[in-house]
Amino acid sequence: MAQQRKKSRTGRKPGSRKSRRGNKEGISIRSVLKAVTLLLAAFIVGFIGYFIGYDAGKEEYLAAANEERRHTPDPASALKQTKKVTASHEYETAPPKPSVRPEVSRETQRAKPKLAIIIDDVSFARDVRNVKALELPLNLSFLPPSKRHPESAELAEKEPFYMVHLPMEAMSFSAEEPDTLHVGDSEEKIEERIRQIKGLFPRVLFVNNHTGSKFTADHDAMEKLIYALDREGITFIDSRTTAKTAVPALMKSLHRPYISRDVFLDHDPDVDAVKKQVQRAVAIAKKYGSAIAIGHPHIKTLQGLAESKAVLEEVELVRIDTLAATAQ
Repeated sequence: MAQQRKKSRTGRKPGSRKSRRGNKEGISIRSVLKAVTLLLAAFIVGFIGYFIGYDAGKEEYLAAANEERRHTPDPASALKQTKKVTASHEYETAPPKPSVRPEVSRETQRAKPKLAIIIDDVSFARDVRNVKALELPLNLSFLPPSKRHPESAELAEKEPFYMVHLPMEAMSFSAEEPDTLHVGDSEEKIEERIRQIKGLFPRVLFVNNHTGSKFTADHDAMEKLIYALDREGITFIDSRTTAKTAVPALMKSLHRPYISRDVFLDHDPDVDAVKKQVQRAVAIAKKYGSAIAIGHPHIKTLQGLAESKAVLEEVELVRIDTLAATAQ
């Protein structure tokens, strides 16, 4: 009895230790099985995920390849990839009229009228591809490189001929390019900027102003710029972003020819409007013997040019240096 009471106080029954050992072994086996199951599940999930990831990566690669194929210089596909740009940022209100020039009579005009078309704001590889896809001899004017378009100078150097679209101060423009020339800039600062441009674009012979309605209207600022350009052998083409441009009077005082834009092709970003502007540029070329038109790498601008090839056959499309050589 005493022995039974002693065992009852401890709460143990015969065989209890063995039972506890059995429980421990059972728990240990279940833990191992659970771990194995988790590892197996992780392996299966990883295995499936690998192939899903592979398929996704494959799809991404194919999508990138298709995108690159869409960038091939085919006129139909290239036009769809062009960024939307209009000429509205270049001037304050309506495009100023072209400068007055002596008309050329049909009797004295023996050669075919000449038209130089400048495409401003060229900044990216897609711009170059899309313009060249038209297979027209157009003048590409590149913006100087910046963080937004760092490869513009490298792209220009791959071309046989190019211009630089030089950023200059506007009356009101909220999205200036870096290192835009301002009216208050010193002669030294302007000279330094033009030296930088020459270093970035070693073969540049012509620049035209990007915006610049305030700068080109200032006689002193333009005089500093013309002298700085002279030192680097660069000729200035007036985009005529303001009717108050001081460049004609300055060039006359320097006894130099004044070369300027006659028509903006895409101040109205519509295909039919661009085609009408092309017709207008051709008419001006016929009237004066030559003309300069400016457009942008905009989808509707390029489409308008593509649909105007028959009209453009009435003139000779030339590089800007051809017109500069005959300018009076």
